Amino acid sequence: MSNDISIILTIYKTPITKVNNLKNYKDFKLFIFEQEGSKISKKKISDKLNFKFQYFSDKKNIGLAKSSNLLLKKVKTKYCLFTQPDIRINRKNIIKLSKFLKENKNAILVTPNLSKKKLKKNKKIEFVKKIDAACILFDVKKIKEIGLFDEDYFLYWEDIDLMKRINISNFKMILANNIFAEHEGGRSTINQDKITYLRSKNFTYGEFVYDLKNNKLRSIKVIRKSIQNLFLFFFNIMKFQLKGSLKNLANLNGILKFIFYYLK
Repeated sequence: MSNDISIILTIYKTPITKVNNLKNYKDFKLFIFEQEGSKISKKKISDKLNFKFQYFSDKKNIGLAKSSNLLLKKVKTKYCLFTQPDIRINRKNIIKLSKFLKENKNAILVTPNLSKKKLKKNKKIEFVKKIDAACILFDVKKIKEIGLFDEDYFLYWEDIDLMKRINISNFKMILANNIFAEHEGGRSTINQDKITYLRSKNFTYGEFVYDLKNNKLRSIKVIRKSIQNLFLFFFNIMKFQLKGSLKNLANLNGILKFIFYYLK
């Protein structure tokens, strides 16, 4: 059954200790994309895993949406697990997830329970409108039919956009209540300040892109958030709250990035 499943994940400045989690995928076809990758980091990953995998990279950070779509194009198996380096899920549970997709012909994806508790004692699965996108098993043919992630998004909101498209299609999303995976959290990347900046910037950018695509964008919101973050940036500087000012600066650059996107 593992021959029917591929694993795709994107890494960026990921500590080598987190790469240990990828050892759970040694029986599957594993595809890794590394943002700002190098031959040195590829060798470190290879030495740590000590099993065959396919590695792709770019000298710059091309964003999660684009890297995930690139990896999906390489997949030839019936099912594909989209996941992250700080997710722990074992082989047995991955295969159980695939069985739910096989048994439910209208299902496009299934996610494990990441909450560490049973959600519905009498229900093995639920058809849901929202999912935790940190760990998703897709039916490859179906997800290629509607498309995985919109590449106008960079790091956030691409999963919200995907759920919206699925909900207006004939496909269903499944939550497997009694199949567990662990989202470790904590630091999954090196250089945390840089990551915080990128996340804040692209969350703000993605929020406005999503609003624009769904006819919810209001110019007053753009103006209000610009003024608010500009004020808070200088306020936090004066209070020596450097982390707060960094986040405000990131938000301002996210707004600027959106404006350039809107005007192009």
